[in-house]
Amino acid sequence: MRMKFHADEATLIELIGSLGQVDTRDKLLSWMRKDMQEVLPHHAFICGMWRIHRAGVAPIKFFTWNFPADYLQTLKQPDGLYVSPVIKNWLTSGEVQLLDINETAAMSLDSGWLQRFRDSGLTNIAAHGMQDYTRQHASYFSFHQIPEPLGQRHRRLLQILVPSMHAALLRVLHKIRSEARAAHAGRALSARELEVLVWVCEGKTSAEISDILSVARNTVRNQIQSILVKMRVNTRAQAAAKAIKKGLVVPRQPDSQFGPS
Repeated sequence: MRMKFHADEATLIELIGSLGQVDTRDKLLSWMRKDMQEVLPHHAFICGMWRIHRAGVAPIKFFTWNFPADYLQTLKQPDGLYVSPVIKNWLTSGEVQLLDINETAAMSLDSGWLQRFRDSGLTNIAAHGMQDYTRQHASYFSFHQIPEPLGQRHRRLLQILVPSMHAALLRVLHKIRSEARAAHAGRALSARELEVLVWVCEGKTSAEISDILSVARNTVRNQIQSILVKMRVNTRAQAAAKAIKKGLVVPRQPDSQFGPS
């Protein structure tokens, strides 16, 4: 028997398609706050990537919206791991977690955690994520303050949408990491090495760069070797491609072969 969603199939397909354009933190948060509201209204969420340990999870990177920092801090243990009975149940079962603190099912959970959760004002949870094949890392998406009774519709929505949300989160984290590494590479290069790199990107030989900068050819060769090591590449071409891709060097626009009309 097919489930009936508030959103039709076209809306879900459009939502999944729009996730394909998400590759930055701001785009991810905007999608969660706006697009996701079309099918799963909520007033707070937390999502991120976590490293799985036997006693809890350690954050790699997470993002929140209207999520109380005080409550999040209560989940943090002295060893830096975060512990929640809902996350524990999800890691064990791999199933979507639906919880309303006013329902009987909530009474079976740790009373101390339940009171802290109630004090936070989050009211309910609809959460799901994905683990890697080694079960060492996991994405986790948790929505709260959902203004309607939780049920099978919410379970199916998260089952459908979380794989694409997981892929979007990975793109965001990859971009953040790439930008951080590029910034580090830029800081690691000296001012003269950056100057040499600019001419490498222009396709100049060591001899030509030597003449342009009025330094010895051996000096240029040594600087280029240092650049290759710091940028973790093997050739000048790779250094040039990486420098342009990471924004360390902005390539010059080729001059028009025609003069001004």
